[in-house]
Amino acid sequence: MVDLAPQAAAPPQVSAVSPVRRYYVLGLLTAIYALNFLDRTIFNVLIEPIKKEFALSDTMMGLLAGFGFVLFYSTLGIPIARVADRINRRNIVAAALAFWSAMTFCCGLASSVTSLALARIGVGIGESAGTPASQSLVANLFNKNERPRALGIYAIGTYLGVFLGYFIGGWVNQHYGWRMAFMAAGLPGVGLAAVLWLTVSEPKRGAADPATAAIKPEPLGATLSFLFTQKTFVIVLIGFCLTTYTNYATSAWIPPFLARVHHLTSAQIGTYAGTFKGLFGMAGTLAGGLIVARISRSDDRWKLWAPAIMSGLAGPVFAVCMLTSDFSTMVAALALTSFLVGFHLGPIFAIAQTVARPSMRALASAIVLLTATCFGQGVGPLAVGMISDGLKASYGADAVRYALLSAGVTTTLGSLLFVWAAHAIRADIARAAS
Repeated sequence: MVDLAPQAAAPPQVSAVSPVRRYYVLGLLTAIYALNFLDRTIFNVLIEPIKKEFALSDTMMGLLAGFGFVLFYSTLGIPIARVADRINRRNIVAAALAFWSAMTFCCGLASSVTSLALARIGVGIGESAGTPASQSLVANLFNKNERPRALGIYAIGTYLGVFLGYFIGGWVNQHYGWRMAFMAAGLPGVGLAAVLWLTVSEPKRGAADPATAAIKPEPLGATLSFLFTQKTFVIVLIGFCLTTYTNYATSAWIPPFLARVHHLTSAQIGTYAGTFKGLFGMAGTLAGGLIVARISRSDDRWKLWAPAIMSGLAGPVFAVCMLTSDFSTMVAALALTSFLVGFHLGPIFAIAQTVARPSMRALASAIVLLTATCFGQGVGPLAVGMISDGLKASYGADAVRYALLSAGVTTTLGSLLFVWAAHAIRADIARAAS
């Protein structure tokens, strides 16, 4: 068993856990996060066959892709995160992973829209518990300056899951049907939950923080009061909601866009979307974590300036992706958009942990993730579906192309908020460490 308990007294800002152990746990949590997004994303590549089998509209598919997932994700995430700030986080992550994986498998057994929606809700319940506790674990293993890199690596799981979801969904659906695709996506999580349970122990809270950092649990009211008086936290939260809209709207509707506008088969969609959205998104996420960790050592404002620049560039590049009629140009623009949009994930996750005290990190993470997911995944796919339905009479198959342009607008607005938040970040970091 990998024992994460400190081996000796650690100086401020230096973790007492060996690098091998820290990166083993980081790698394992990243793989779990990838399964999180695999189980979300696979639905997106299966929108067309599910829509056909159950005779549904784009608006209804948007509800299933987004709102059906976030309904209980948002309801349960905050209380579970509050518990995670007090009890064993390893146990929470393992149990959550096993549950959402089982619910993904059950999506393949759905005999009606109602049973499919209930299974999607089950996936949301499980995933609401996993990520806040995981990010809190990572923050206990890496100090303030290491966190953008560590959480950048962790955030690779987002696009690794997207990559796997598109590939598994596209290829398994083409050869064995959409039900088997859900089953194939759900099975690996149960085994990985057992690996986490057997090989990782709970680390000491605050081990990688200054000795003066508060580690005693605080009342909920005091915790919320502290977080929402951190100007950086509030502005980043709003900005992240907007950029998350971009991520989830494109994840849900790029596969139908490729099918309707560029006439790709299911397997081709899995290949192109998985490669150019998934792999380039992973590259952007890794680059964001590594670059921001390096350039922000001398000035913490770069933790937000760099994500702002890249998120701002993503808007016009994505507009090119949607509006061009040339397939090669579309693919290149999709790849570049995925790189630019992925860049900000690790640094923003790190901000949520760094401007919060150690005793409230799971809750801070949950607030950011759940609020952004509710807006991004709850509103993004639904809004694009509604706009697409509204434009269908005038534009036919091209309606989804114009509906997706809203995702280019939101990432640009999010970048402006990141710039604004950078003005307060140094004072807020100092306050969290006091």
